[in-house]
Amino acid sequence: MEDIEWLLHQPDGGRALKVNERTRISDAQWDAVIERIDVAPGLRVFLTHATIHSDITVQSRDPGSGPESTPWASSTIAVEGHVEIEIPDGLQVTAGPDQAVLFRPSGRDPRYHVKAPQRLRLAGYALRRDRLERMFDGAIPPALLPLLEPEMETSRVICMHATRRLRHLAEGLFAPGLNGPLRLLFVEGVVLQLLASQMASQIRPARILTAREREAVTTAHRLLLLDMRRPPGLGDLADAVGLSEKRLNACFRSEFGSTVFELLRNYRLEHARIALESGAAPLKQIAWRVGYNHVSNFINAYTARYGAPPRRHVLKKQVAAAMPASRAG
Repeated sequence: MEDIEWLLHQPDGGRALKVNERTRISDAQWDAVIERIDVAPGLRVFLTHATIHSDITVQSRDPGSGPESTPWASSTIAVEGHVEIEIPDGLQVTAGPDQAVLFRPSGRDPRYHVKAPQRLRLAGYALRRDRLERMFDGAIPPALLPLLEPEMETSRVICMHATRRLRHLAEGLFAPGLNGPLRLLFVEGVVLQLLASQMASQIRPARILTAREREAVTTAHRLLLLDMRRPPGLGDLADAVGLSEKRLNACFRSEFGSTVFELLRNYRLEHARIALESGAAPLKQIAWRVGYNHVSNFINAYTARYGAPPRRHVLKKQVAAAMPASRAG
């Protein structure tokens, strides 16, 4: 198990701190216990219990993170105290007893700024995209999808009200009274409840579409898919049907379960899959026809949707289709 390095930023420079299963720190800045729990592949939990004597900044330096790694969604819930989270791309949010945060940074890892004096108890977890897909059987909640795009140019953040139930769940992680496999099972169960509660807080009651909105969505759907190689921009599409961009996306979610360009991406990849299985054209040409200028971007999007790169996915389907015929023969 690799240790995770945390960089402590101090007035006179910085120093590295290796965080393994349980790390104790006691110095002029803080007295703290940081616990790292590798619950299962694709699921990691951090618990921080600290007394802060002077302002401190901590930056995680996880060897498993970075722009080239598999996407992870992270959450920070403050049971006690406040922490400012500085996320790349100029984003800064506060996690405290009244607000929890879900995020995925782009590029470098986030920094955590903690003001003194205060007592701090933070519960954090990180879930890898492939584990999330298995948990949701591929149907990841729409609110979570922006955090898990395979190609993400800017950081994404979701802030939600930290309800009493959410804080109570997070607090239970600090003293479960269990060890070994039983504790791992307990921690995993709590993380699942935390994620479910956080996602439930993002669900808004669906608004019934008016007749005019339904007509606008039907027209927008047709215009969007007329030419998948050169689709209209969201603003142009919204202007063409007389809706705002925000309302058009909301109407698409109501009618099709996805935003305008989530729907376009899904159609592109489905058409590409059919073309690949037919063998009618080489991969590069198919990618270009459905709107991907770079084959690598197409392969990443295809893999994220179908769980395997294009050629491997098609080969698996062909082998599966041939198996009954082979047995019959």
